[in-house]
Amino acid sequence: MADLLAHYIKLVGIAKSWAEKHLPGWDDDMHRTLLARHGATEHNGHISAKTLNVPQLANVLDDYAARGWPRRKTYNAGGNSTKAVSPQIGLIVKLWGNLGKAGKIANASRPALLAFCARQTAHNVPDLDSLTDTERQAIIEALKAWMAR
Repeated sequence: MADLLAHYIKLVGIAKSWAEKHLPGWDDDMHRTLLARHGATEHNGHISAKTLNVPQLANVLDDYAARGWPRRKTYNAGGNSTKAVSPQIGLIVKLWGNLGKAGKIANASRPALLAFCARQTAHNVPDLDSLTDTERQAIIEALKAWMAR
């Protein structure tokens, strides 16, 4: 709970900084008035967010969001949208992890999995997305057979 409280207090500080940059005339006094409206009391000589509980801090954040603060920044590097992981890739990773847990492989890391896939397909495999469906299925069958041994 203390971690969540610290996180919310940090978010309130971020929202305050945003407001000072983007809302005309917004200053520290307006921020403290907003905090007091949601139940903040005096701490070390001034109204402080540290005197609020999590629901009160959430209300402060909602108030900032109503004023235009973007609560969640989304970063889209290069315009690529996130894509869902195929069920085959999920199964490959799961089987590889199970082999590691069963002690059948010494190194259950992602680079070791990619090296295994490269050996199975006889070409470089930079990531699992670069495999064709046929190659993925062959790797799944090889991992299942390995697990059965």
